[in-house]
Amino acid sequence: MADLAIALKRSGNIITGSDEVISADISSRLLAQNIIGNKIGWDSERIQPGIDAVIVGPSAKADNPELKRSQELKLTLYSLPDYIYQQSIDKQRIVIAGSYGKTTIMLIIIHILNFHKRKFDYVVIGGASGKLQSHVQLSTAPLIIIEGQDVMASVIDKVPAFLKYHHHVGVISGIEWQKSETYPTKEEYTSQFGLFGAATPKGGTMIYFELDPVVAVLSGVNQPDITRVPYKTHVTGYEGTQEFLITDEKKRVPIKITGKHNLQS
Repeated sequence: MADLAIALKRSGNIITGSDEVISADISSRLLAQNIIGNKIGWDSERIQPGIDAVIVGPSAKADNPELKRSQELKLTLYSLPDYIYQQSIDKQRIVIAGSYGKTTIMLIIIHILNFHKRKFDYVVIGGASGKLQSHVQLSTAPLIIIEGQDVMASVIDKVPAFLKYHHHVGVISGIEWQKSETYPTKEEYTSQFGLFGAATPKGGTMIYFELDPVVAVLSGVNQPDITRVPYKTHVTGYEGTQEFLITDEKKRVPIKITGKHNLQS
């Protein structure tokens, strides 16, 4: 949310933001852009008629005074995923979903696109963003890569965030259910990925890890007009302590990452 606010401010919009708690690092960045005031917390007086839109973060509660004031004034309300979709409606959208590995996959894709000098935007939700200066980049680029979370989009939009982006290319890294208030059963959790697969448009692409419960989920999705691309954990070998990827042509490519999930990514 903070990086989105800064990106929108730098593109010429008038932006204000608020939260119950803001870390010192994020607070200093927002203060430098004059996005937040010195008073941290909620204040319904910040919400006035004439505001073009209010973006509701995923942690905001239904009784939030600024949200309630926005609803009373009938202002345009967006969840974060909905707003990102509106800003990328004319782009090709690649959405990375799954229970783990999403940020790693995002950063690998970004690295490859940078290597090939492609113009693209991105939204990285995970905490680690590698060498990226921001978690959000929005421009006139024709392509956007989005990390799709399985949390609800917002209190006013109780749909998993990854379903809100309307992907052209979907990636599912893997499914690993953990009981939560949002997903009390494994079936309820895994079914969301079935909906994600079913949302792939005609001519679209679904890329998925084929040795995971995701295969069972997608097997029930009857879409003959999409391209399915399964993948496995990459084959590797060692020479001393150095790990290598081994290609189909038996070439050995040295790598700096190790571990099962990273090699899946």
